[in-house]
Amino acid sequence: MNEFILKTASALFMEYGYEPVSLQQIAQVCGVTKASIYYHFENKAQLFTAAVTAMMQKARNASLRIMQQDKPLYDRLVELAENKLRFPHGDFETIMRDASASLAPEQLEEIRVSEDQIHDVLTVSFTEAIKNGEVRSAHPLLMAHTLASMLMIGNREIAKEFAPSAGELAQEIVNMFWNGVGVQEA
Repeated sequence: MNEFILKTASALFMEYGYEPVSLQQIAQVCGVTKASIYYHFENKAQLFTAAVTAMMQKARNASLRIMQQDKPLYDRLVELAENKLRFPHGDFETIMRDASASLAPEQLEEIRVSEDQIHDVLTVSFTEAIKNGEVRSAHPLLMAHTLASMLMIGNREIAKEFAPSAGELAQEIVNMFWNGVGVQEA
């Protein structure tokens, strides 16, 4: 039951943000009473923290599975991008700004650490790719954050104008990331 509550809560928070979602709404969608939610979580802030960190852990594990495959980095990045773009959600930074006033510093730190763990997966992959000569030398963490930022376009309605499917949009974004936008001089 706890996992179902977390999954439902994270979906609602990612779609609507922190403030608009109530514990009563989460309980209704879960098909349980509000008291059942309080049995597992002291308050909305605790549920939000648990839901978001659980979601981040799943994203990290999925990213790790993809990035540990034995195929070229470019192909793994396209698969990773497509996986992320299949599940668009609200802008995480906006959601966090909305929630931050209600969260304790320890809760904010727990969420940021779980987010950093996703970037760490990419950072390790980019570090290995630099050593192998697969990509040019650059700061691996910056590369990870840049790709993650580029993928955020998938959360916007306008993304449908760029590509009709998650797979095509993933290919477009990774191509732009991989090749940059500058014209290569001969």
